[in-house]
This record gives sequence, C-alpha cells and structure tokens, in this order.
Amino acid sequence: MKRTALTAVLLLCACLSASAQDAKNPQLEAYLEENIFRTGVNTNPYEFLPQAETPVPRGYKPFYISHYGRHGARSDWEGEIYAATVEMYNKAHDAGLLTEEGERARKEISEIVALHNHMDGRLTPRGAREHRSIAKRMFNKYKKVFKGKGKTVRAVSSTSPRCLVSMAAFTSELLSLNPRINMGWDTGEEFMKYCSSVDPDDVRDEAYKLILAHAAEHPADTAQFLSRIFRDPSQCRAQVGAPAEMLDGTFAVAAIAGSFDYSDFLLRLFTPDDRYWYAQNISMNLFLRQCNSKEFGARRMAMPESEALARDIVERADEAISKGGICADLRFGHDYQLLAACSWMGVKGIAERLDATQCLDWPGYLYSPFAGNLQIVFYRNRQKDVLVKFFINERETSLITLPGGPYYKWEDVKESFNAKQ
Repeated sequence: MKRTALTAVLLLCACLSASAQDAKNPQLEAYLEENIFRTGVNTNPYEFLPQAETPVPRGYKPFYISHYGRHGARSDWEGEIYAATVEMYNKAHDAGLLTEEGERARKEISEIVALHNHMDGRLTPRGAREHRSIAKRMFNKYKKVFKGKGKTVRAVSSTSPRCLVSMAAFTSELLSLNPRINMGWDTGEEFMKYCSSVDPDDVRDEAYKLILAHAAEHPADTAQFLSRIFRDPSQCRAQVGAPAEMLDGTFAVAAIAGSFDYSDFLLRLFTPDDRYWYAQNISMNLFLRQCNSKEFGARRMAMPESEALARDIVERADEAISKGGICADLRFGHDYQLLAACSWMGVKGIAERLDATQCLDWPGYLYSPFAGNLQIVFYRNRQKDVLVKFFINERETSLITLPGGPYYKWEDVKESFNAKQ
C-alpha cells in the first residue's frame, strides 16, 4: 500500500535508537542483522526462504492452486522529502564537508531519487523479477498442476499499475514454461472488493497514538550519523539545517534502496539500535492496523474485503474441483489485504491475537515483504477426497482455527470460513 502519514511522522520523530535499560529480543536482533533490508519490514525485497515440508499423504496429488500475491518491489512516495534531502547533501558537498561515506551517500541518494523519477508506487525491475521467480518455482514444484493441454489459469488484479505489472510478470513466466496454458487476465473496480483493503480511519488514528508513544522513547543517534557524514559535524546546522531532517531523509531513501537493486550501504549509516527500533515501529504499525490485534482486530476483521476474498477463494476452488481443467486462480493486490485476509482466515504467524507490546517483536518482514504471497495448494486422491495446505511466502504453515494440519479437508476449511461470516 501507499506510504502512510505514519511513516513520515516516525521519521520526523527519528524513532529509533534505545537507551541502555531497554531490553531487546535477541532473535529479532539476529534476524535484522542477517539481512538489514528487513529493517523496513514491508519494504523488504522478497526473500525465498525454503524449509522442510510435511510429506503429502499417500495417494494424494496436487491439482489446483489458489493464490493471492502482493505486488513486487516498488518505488516509495517522495512527498517533499526527496528533493530536500538531495539539496542538503549537495550543499554539504559544495561546502567540502562530506566524508568519503558522505560522498557515497550523496551519490546513491541522487541516483535512487533520479530512478524514482517522480513516479510514486511504481513497480521496479526487481519487483517484476520477484514475481517471475515465484511463478517459476510454483510451476517447477507443481508440474502436474500446470503441464499438459487444456490447462486454464485465471488471473485478476487490483487496478493499481504496480499490481497489473506484477500480474503480467508472473503470468508471462508461466506461459514461457507452458505456452499451451489458457491464460485469462482481468482487472476492474469489482475486483478491488477483495484485492485491496485499508484499515478504518478510527483504527489508524488510535493505533498512531500507541506507535508514536513507543517511537518517542527511542530518539535517533544523530551524533553517530553526523560523524560518518560530515568532516566537521558542528557545521551541519549552518550548512544544511536541522540534523534530524538530513537523517530522516537519508532513512527514507535507505529503506527503499533494495527495490532499485542498491546495496544496504545507506541503512548501515545507522546504528544497529536505530535499525532495531525502526523495525519495531513498522511491525507495530502493520500488526495493530491490519492484523487481528487485541486492541483493534475486531474492527479490522469487520471490514468486508477479507471475507470477500475468502468467499472468492471458496467459490473459485469449488468450481475448479467440479469442472476440472482450471489449474490456478491468481490474484494480485496489496500487503494490507494480504495481512488482513490471512488474519481473518487464521493463517499461523499472522492471525495470532497480539497486543501492542507483544507485536513489537512480530517478525513482519517474514509475512509482508514485497511480493508476499498466500498459496493454497489443493490435493486429490482417486476417491476424489480433497485436501488443502497453506503456504505463506512459499513456507508451509497451518491454520490456528483448525486442529491438526498442515493438510486439511477442504470441507473443514470451508466450514471454518463460514463460521466467521
């Protein structure tokens, strides 16, 4: 989804590094240092993180896949911050104040802003590659689903251009692997009823208060940052204005640099503490506003789009089961809807009831990166019994609303969805 006002507020508050008495989660610290782009949580480029899977029950074969995917890596929303940041670095350069790292930061920021080219929310080449890679792995893993004549794939998308281009990348990869697929594409306002959703205004406003309270406890280490950027940090204010504004602008570009295939250099200008607390704020923002949080989940789950997506999944799957020939339904949308719908359906890792304190350590980058996706794989035996298994970002998961798993009887899954309506 679009960068919210919260992101700008968090940056302006420089809601990052911690005081000595704050306890941190060692596992979250390790995850963030393993891949620093995870700091941005939902601006983290897609990671394929394979893991062991539970064997398919004897006699069952995959025959159909139901999918919902977020668009791939994109540009961010520039507002006024990009131009102001470039200007600050240029002024410092002209005054001869930048260190070697400062000059590199200036160069990369200028290049990324130029690539953005005033096009907010535009899919980048990396975003298209993410979807082609996911499609290729899906095809190769489930060749029995996609190979052969008479195979039909139905693809629909949000009306957003980044989602449409993501759909094009994904489906073109499938067609390159089997040109005989009968591929259908569609978009329009009716599909927005389950391809996109946002939290209610009152939830957003109330959640901001909790998020900003946490952010205010962790001011950024501006001294460390300026010492890396400026030869004489004491000259910063005289040359470019408030130091926090330069830090904020740098972070705004750093968090999206991976979308343009840049390294994590800009993020490394910030301390590990800075990155840790920023990631917490973003995870808190996503979970409180889009998932089934204890504070706001009842209101978020009442929004109709999640139920509409579940209903579409059921109706299209039942049609595929009864008619045959339909091998996949693909949907392309946004991260807010992915999180809300997975919460509504009970997908483990997303649907748990966490409060504002507990969700600080929720590893959101595992669940809502660019190109994040839900795949429901359908299996059938000779007796026509149907089992399903859920995957989030290509990792096997289960439903917290049903016992057992990860394989479930399709009728049980439908019943669990119907019980929520």
